[in-house]
Amino acid sequence: MVGQDWHWFRYPFLWEGDTLEKRHAVRSYLQKNNYQIAQVSLDFEDYLWNAPYARCVDKQDDKAIDSLRESYLSTADQFITVFRDVTHTLYGRDIPYVLLLHIGAFDAKMLPELISLFRTRGFTFVGLPDALKDPVYREDPDIALKYGGAFQEQVAAVRKIKFPPNHKPYKELEAICR
Repeated sequence: MVGQDWHWFRYPFLWEGDTLEKRHAVRSYLQKNNYQIAQVSLDFEDYLWNAPYARCVDKQDDKAIDSLRESYLSTADQFITVFRDVTHTLYGRDIPYVLLLHIGAFDAKMLPELISLFRTRGFTFVGLPDALKDPVYREDPDIALKYGGAFQEQVAAVRKIKFPPNHKPYKELEAICR
């Protein structure tokens, strides 16, 4: 939109630095250059389904594509619960979640069903600036994590709260349509 400030930064791979020195240096640079951090508070690694989908389309394997669809939606549904559970543990309530999605053929195909799933689970949609007005996002976990993580994963690590059990179908996705 005209006149809106688009100085937002999302850490690639959600890696904010494997040392506090690196984390602080990047955050300092972002602040000096008027960038706001676009914290991610809901992620299910949606991009994992894109390569298997391309393989299955190439093989014209509709049954496997249906399996991908089911897997994608069930994983998204699982992580809605996981992130809500940890958020309620940390803050005692839901927050305006910031969902990380990627651009890919399967993501585009699944978007209507994904939106429907979120609506069924009680979500409404707002823009990033509105979501990040929630005071929760003012908290800086100030932790160095080798492999990064979503906002609540960082906060949970600082507070020594165990992240809820979860599963992503890495092996299944790697094997499908080979």
